[in-house]
Amino acid sequence: MSTVAGGGHRLLACDLDGTLLDSGGRVTDAVAAALARARDAGIALAVITARPRRDVDAAISARVPDSAYWAYSNGAVIHCPEGADGADGAGAPQRVVGFAPDQVARIVEAVGGAVRGVVRAAVPAVPGAAPGAAPGADGEPGGPWSCALDLVDRTVTIDPFPRQASRHWNHVERRASAAGLVLDQPVPKVLVHTGTVCDAAVVARVQRAVGAQAVATASGGAFVELVPPGTGKSEALKWICARLAVDPSAAVAVGDGLNDLTMLDLAGLGAAPANAPEQVRLAADLVLPSNDEGAVAALVAHLLGPVTS
Repeated sequence: MSTVAGGGHRLLACDLDGTLLDSGGRVTDAVAAALARARDAGIALAVITARPRRDVDAAISARVPDSAYWAYSNGAVIHCPEGADGADGAGAPQRVVGFAPDQVARIVEAVGGAVRGVVRAAVPAVPGAAPGAAPGADGEPGGPWSCALDLVDRTVTIDPFPRQASRHWNHVERRASAAGLVLDQPVPKVLVHTGTVCDAAVVARVQRAVGAQAVATASGGAFVELVPPGTGKSEALKWICARLAVDPSAAVAVGDGLNDLTMLDLAGLGAAPANAPEQVRLAADLVLPSNDEGAVAALVAHLLGPVTS
């Protein structure tokens, strides 16, 4: 790629929920125009989200330039734009990394061990908690934690994963247990429903439960997200940078979640919207207006200067 406007920044990588989208789940006109402006200035674009591809509505993707790279499931599944080197035009991902079936079985068992009291979360319960999550005698939630397996083509929930928590997902397979489950593909991400707000303390508790076999993070809500060691949003950003022959120091990353921290650290400029938790804002080089105030549009204006009529 040639030198571009924007202080030498050559790639803009955006988180989706809470960053690119407003609180209504929309790409606003101002943000859509800013993405197009960045593209026209020669800045490559990427969207790196915790969502699987099937749960990104066409109304959202249509507002993002066709030249953008899309990395799903915390960066484990990457689709290159049509016409990019290696893109097959059939919609197949160019990168898929995930847990092997035996690893998934061990993770589910570890989460089950936490349910039985190995790890307990001393935080308030939230609506949608799994049945049986009433506080114990010491005031701590008694569980249970439960898992959902985020595959490329579907999500498999394992009871007692609450149906309410998955009611808006597409292609959901519900199972009473993991027994007899046959997996013929890597599992990019495992969701752990804790019945609590998943702040850094809860993420740490889940990390202790699963140990070194997975990396725990969160993007908000009642889920802790488990990804294989050596993966995550920063690895997706590295992969996209390599495809574009862009040094990560020339990349800009913006996100609001704990799962965005490694990506913000890797990029030459890491930004967070004002709605991000304090830990993310403190880690960012630049704090923007909130996602409801056009965070990404403000970032593009910071890179390229204000729009002139």
